[in-house]
Amino acid sequence: YSMKTDELGGFKEGTEQYNGYRYAQDNTLKSADQCDDEKDDPEMNVNADFLEGCKIYFEHQKDALK
Repeated sequence: YSMKTDELGGFKEGTEQYNGYRYAQDNTLKSADQCDDEKDDPEMNVNADFLEGCKIYFEHQKDALK
């Protein structure tokens, strides 16, 4: 039995990158341009790490379609 933290796209749960990746996935965003759609929402905490995770989601999607 190992305490494996949940990961998404290679990011650990609880990190901003993870949140961004998950945001793209959960909201089925169409493109990385939508990553900062909620940047004016203080609860979203959209920052550079969040955007990085969000953009990497789309890189993974592109790879998956190859």
